Amino acid sequence: MFSKLICFLVITLLLSLNSCTAKKPNNNLSGSKINNSTKAYSETKVIYSKNFSIEYTNDYKIINIFSADEKHKLIFQYLLLPKDSPIPNGYSQAMIVRIPINSIISLSSLYIGFLERLGLLDKLIAVDKFQYVSSPKVWSLIDSGKIYEVGESYNLNIEEIYKLKPGLILTYGNGNPFVDANPKLIEFGIKVASTTIHLETTPLARAEWIKFIAAFFNYESKANKIFDSLALKYNKLVSMTKNIENRPTVFTEALVGGIWFEPGGKSFMANLLKDAGADYIWKDDNSTGSLRLTYEQVFAKAHNADFWVNVLFWSKFSDALKNDPRNAKFKAYQAKNIYNYNRLVNKYGFYQYWEDSVVNCDILLSDLIKIFHPELLPGYKLFYYKRLENK
Repeated sequence: MFSKLICFLVITLLLSLNSCTAKKPNNNLSGSKINNSTKAYSETKVIYSKNFSIEYTNDYKIINIFSADEKHKLIFQYLLLPKDSPIPNGYSQAMIVRIPINSIISLSSLYIGFLERLGLLDKLIAVDKFQYVSSPKVWSLIDSGKIYEVGESYNLNIEEIYKLKPGLILTYGNGNPFVDANPKLIEFGIKVASTTIHLETTPLARAEWIKFIAAFFNYESKANKIFDSLALKYNKLVSMTKNIENRPTVFTEALVGGIWFEPGGKSFMANLLKDAGADYIWKDDNSTGSLRLTYEQVFAKAHNADFWVNVLFWSKFSDALKNDPRNAKFKAYQAKNIYNYNRLVNKYGFYQYWEDSVVNCDILLSDLIKIFHPELLPGYKLFYYKRLENK
């Protein structure tokens, strides 16, 4: 349970941190002139994300990763070159990756959802920890010995990774030397793609990172089809709640170690709840990360809220009381309106929500609409969420 709680806290922080500077900014990077004549690649266009861009020339691609704060600094740059192409001038600080890559290691289960949707699981050769994996297809590969375990980002088996010779490692960067694996991997000459998905503030912006991963495989055409379909479904759902008048009040999370990490009013979760037709209690807050609140601060503002969602590892109402007996005083507790995203749990107790809800944001939104406005989706059954059990 303790290890799951640590994992949950790390994931929560990664999904809610407001800004990061995982690498020294490369503001002076300058690329070769983009040639707009016939391109050798299928292209994609980044629409919703503010944290990355992809540029194309006849001979190569440039991916820029920007900080999520108002400075919008360039913090990573990748030059994607065909295997036989010379290195162009002007990219001395960029990471050069030869494409298409043939193998990949994922240091977060988050990327497995993207790879599965792209049909690229046959390229996956290792993950951080097996216990975090939910996908039956990946488990089949694990059981057949085709996928290895290389450890978490703060405790990597560098020797094993080096022997596997991956074309790329997918990880993340949040500026915390305890968590970030990038420096040690780069030191050993391993190609690393570090993302800032967790800093995006809207569901479609997070889902759009499927285009980032696809670019390393020349899979842009497939990524475009997947994302366009996803965006169409998501925006159609938003249109159902956009002008709805009855918006039930809602709050999230719970007390951990004396702190209640409530999402800021402009965060990913706040925007998701708004799209679901809910009235988030902290909607007027202007921050994009998590608020560090006391129990008393949360109770004062949310005690009369209609719904309570995303509650740690709780599965039963009795878990709420184990967390703090005072939770019984919340209106949402008394009305039994507490929901958690734990309907799908792997054999180690980890939630599938963490693996593929980013790339299934239309399903995620459908769940929340069903919870807040069941009349809008009468035939729909919850996929990620379920009401706490009455035990």
